[in-house]
Amino acid sequence: MTTAALTHTPAEQALIEALQGATGWRAQLREATREQGLPTKRNELWKWSDLRRAANDVSAAGELVVDGLDAAFLRPDDGARLNLTLTAKPGASAADAEVTVPAGHAVTLVEHYRAEAGALGNWHLKITLETGARLDRVCIAADAPDGVFVSSAEIVLAPGAVLNQRTLDFGAKLSRIETHITHPGEGADVDLGGVYLLDAKHHADTTTVVHHTGPGGQTRQLVKGAAASHGHGVFQGKFIVDRAAQQTDARMTHRALMLDDRAEIDANPELEIYADDVQCAHGNALGAIDETALFYMRQRGLPAPKARALLIESFLAEPLDGIADESLRETLKGELRNRLEALS
Repeated sequence: MTTAALTHTPAEQALIEALQGATGWRAQLREATREQGLPTKRNELWKWSDLRRAANDVSAAGELVVDGLDAAFLRPDDGARLNLTLTAKPGASAADAEVTVPAGHAVTLVEHYRAEAGALGNWHLKITLETGARLDRVCIAADAPDGVFVSSAEIVLAPGAVLNQRTLDFGAKLSRIETHITHPGEGADVDLGGVYLLDAKHHADTTTVVHHTGPGGQTRQLVKGAAASHGHGVFQGKFIVDRAAQQTDARMTHRALMLDDRAEIDANPELEIYADDVQCAHGNALGAIDETALFYMRQRGLPAPKARALLIESFLAEPLDGIADESLRETLKGELRNRLEALS
């Protein structure tokens, strides 16, 4: 029995052509696209984010412009702050890089993503944290209603390493920030926080997998979101705990506000545990704005849009509190506040 050949969409063909002669991860992306096409809802990890459909207006090869990537990025000095700006130009494109945080060093990495109209951008980052290293990683996905941007990262920690990651996603035609972490236990610590705020026809997908392979590790994850009418938020979180990862302490929470009954939020927190001496939990809650609190704020003279924005901000801002850099933290909170005022 023979299998029918896949008929590629214009976007898939454009991506295949754009990656002709590529090596490493981009070669793998090309081969996966050639054999399977872009992910659709039939793919379990993409069941709420149909990439093939979102990219249906892409028909040519494009360019993913990466500003800030240089030799110092590959193995940065202690205390370094790395800033990357990634802009997907119209068409299909991809780029990737690797960074190693040396043993005992502390590094801050800030990534800004944007997809222009008619763009399909794919960004992949491989990160290695050596023994006792610390990485503060912040990913900001700008409002891009007519573009598609997918960011994926593979992060491997050594014993005693610390990863503090925060994401802020204002959505796109489809925006996805995907993180895969290999957690060794043995004093390593992972703290993941995320915020998404979505206007009409904006889609944001936060997908994380943390694989605990050794004993005594800790992971904390808190993702909060809000979606307006016809906005679509997606959260997929998975903790895998191997039999060898005894005394793992891992806790995952997702909470979101539906700002209109036509908003859509899909969530799938998941635990896969093979060890018996662990403390692991997950939680998920969806709701609406507290109308009683809104009433009392209006009684104090606040206009309805201002009161509404303040309530949503107080709910969403908590994950951003974990950003170590005070200036960056306040800048992002200010951006969140401005978006909320425009949304309200």
